[in-house]
Amino acid sequence: MKPVSRRRILGAALAVPPAVIVGAGPAHAASWGSPITINSWNRISGRWTANNELETYTPDCVWYEGSTLVIKTYNAGGGLYYSGRVESAALYGYGTYSFTANMPNGQGLLPAVWAAYLNPWLPEFDAAEIVGQNPNTVYQTSHDANNAQSQWAPNNPNGWTNAYHTYSFTWFPDHIDFAVDGAFTGTKWYATAPGVGMHFIVNTAVGGDWPGNPNDSTWATADGARYLKCSAITHTPYYP
Repeated sequence: MKPVSRRRILGAALAVPPAVIVGAGPAHAASWGSPITINSWNRISGRWTANNELETYTPDCVWYEGSTLVIKTYNAGGGLYYSGRVESAALYGYGTYSFTANMPNGQGLLPAVWAAYLNPWLPEFDAAEIVGQNPNTVYQTSHDANNAQSQWAPNNPNGWTNAYHTYSFTWFPDHIDFAVDGAFTGTKWYATAPGVGMHFIVNTAVGGDWPGNPNDSTWATADGARYLKCSAITHTPYYP
């Protein structure tokens, strides 16, 4: 059975030209804006218990190193796990949502780059989720306004983690196209409500029903922490 997004149980580099990602026809070709860099974020604070997750999000686990967004995740002891989560301050509409991200591995971690409306939650489109102990598979998922889900799971025998890859989706009024490193991975056809926007979101969850709980191996790094890094995050608008 396909994994269910942990969020549903609760209730970027320069964008690759969309026509290349999705094989868009001539009707799309003249309707694209220029890539917009996403760098204005709300940093989330508080305990997150959806799907039995264990992390507490804190702004202290989010910062920039030059133009690279960094999310830190670590074990503070006593059953406390701290991590970072950001949500773009603005909503963005149709177009390509692109994340160039270096995702961490580790038992019980679930790093993710994605987007959702948030208020209400749906729709949600996951550019990438990686179960930390299964670094060879990245999950890309579409959740429509009724939470109907379609999912793709590209495999990489060399692993997706600890290296930069570009994860993206392109949102049209009638379908969503997913891609990894510019290679098309899947399409979901359906109509989406006009005018609904999406927040870009980056985070690493700890524990929960999907990845399971961390263990000592999770934190077996030089400083006892894992990092999700995004060197660039962009939105390329599409105007229907």
